[in-house]
Formats: sequence, structure tokens, C-alpha cells
Amino acid sequence: MPNGKTNCFVDTNLLVYAVDRSVPAKQGRAADLLKRIVSDHTLVLSPQSLNECYHVVAVRRRMATTAEVQRFIWSLSDFCTAPYDFTTTQLAWVIGDRHGFSWWDCTLLASALLAGCDLFLSEDMQHEHRIEKMMILNPFKLAPNFEPSK
Repeated sequence: MPNGKTNCFVDTNLLVYAVDRSVPAKQGRAADLLKRIVSDHTLVLSPQSLNECYHVVAVRRRMATTAEVQRFIWSLSDFCTAPYDFTTTQLAWVIGDRHGFSWWDCTLLASALLAGCDLFLSEDMQHEHRIEKMMILNPFKLAPNFEPSK
């Protein structure tokens, strides 16, 4: 990596947990991890993950007002650097064929790979599963002092 750090893609579920007050332990862990990745400037997101987060938090679960969720999403917009185009779709097909993940997970994984991510943090995918050079990690299975940028 040009910055000498590990680029880290954060799955939608961790963005949701960061604002979900109904699960305090997970909220604290997700919010802390997100803050550390943001401060290290290693966070990578895609338009899909931000759109999914908006839908879950503002529309489906109504955890906050649309204005509050828009501010949260906007605060992460500088990190929305992963591609989401037809090349992403083509790579998602390959990932689906090889690894059997759901379609929407495949598009997130493809975006992360195309963005050069080394880590993909998700509660919903197989912990320590490797896709090419990228490792999927469940942050709730890691030690509390886990540093994703090392």
C-alpha cells in the first residue's frame, strides 16, 4: 500500500452496529473500530455499503431520523472509494462461483478487492476466509485491541 497501512473494507453490518443502540456491546465495539480505521485513513467503503446502511438505519429499522442518518453517511463519504461498476459485477460473478457467497456480499467483496483492500471486516461472512489476498475477519471474534491498520 502506498501509505504503508492495511486498507480495510467495512461491511454494512458494522456500519449499522456503530449506530444501533439496541446492542450496546456490539455498538461500542463497532463504533470504536470504525473510529480507529477512520483516524488511520485506511477505511474503504463502496456506494453499495453506504446505501444499504442508509436503508437499514433510516427506512427498515427507523433507528434515527433521515437527517441524522444522512449526516452519518455524509461523514463517511470521503472513504467511499471502492468502485461499483460493471467490472465489479463481473468480479462478483467470479467470487460467487468460487466461494458461494450471496449476491450482495459478492458485490461488496468485489468492490473491496478492486479497491486493493487487505481486510474485509464483517460479522456475516466466514471468519478468516481468504479471497485472493484479502482476509475476511469477524471483528467480534478478535481481541479488543485488534489494530486493523498494522
